[in-house]
Amino acid sequence: MQGRSSPSGLVGLLETWAAVDTRAPRQDWAEHWSAWLGPLDAIALSTALPEIRNAGVAAPEAGKKQAVDITQLLQQLQDDLTRFVRLIPAPQRSSLRSVPMPQALTEALVEEEYGSYRQRYLDIQRRFELRIDPLRQHCRQVLSQTSPRLRQLAQLDATLETMLMPRTQALLATLAVLLERRFHRYRQDESLPMADFEQDFQAALVAELHFRLEPVTGLVEAWRTGA
Repeated sequence: MQGRSSPSGLVGLLETWAAVDTRAPRQDWAEHWSAWLGPLDAIALSTALPEIRNAGVAAPEAGKKQAVDITQLLQQLQDDLTRFVRLIPAPQRSSLRSVPMPQALTEALVEEEYGSYRQRYLDIQRRFELRIDPLRQHCRQVLSQTSPRLRQLAQLDATLETMLMPRTQALLATLAVLLERRFHRYRQDESLPMADFEQDFQAALVAELHFRLEPVTGLVEAWRTGA
């Protein structure tokens, strides 16, 4: 289940950076990404609805004990991944601004410098996927064992995850592009301290983490409330 989106989170960050870094008119990212389901997706969802309805058969009660388990698992995962984003040492700052050198060499060194950020970004994304995807599957299993209604919700979440995957990947690819563009903007403007880019980098990855956790959070909230 894709949770509610908030313009103040990842979408808002993309909207702001796209406007600032490209000097282009401010785009309405929230509106753009709210229409993720096209006509073909609607047809596919309609086809899947009978199976989702059939999932609403009597399910064994698992008891509220598991609610505490998945709530704690979610909080622990969020804390662990947030620390992983914030505690990885930033790449060593180079002296590119203070030492005159040929432009070609400067560009090569800048690319090498951002390469460390790019690798760090990929490592964090891999960690996100390795930790979040299994928890989402586990939450669906817990819901499926709780009540017929929540079993239907778990089936719907699995269906939507598959349908929304291309849009999700496209959105995250946009973040990667804007991060690199923002790095070069910092490098080209001597009035912008590179330490601020590190803050932007961490803020972007934390926003991505919250975005990726929205479906899991929705499942946990539904479980707790019995929705």
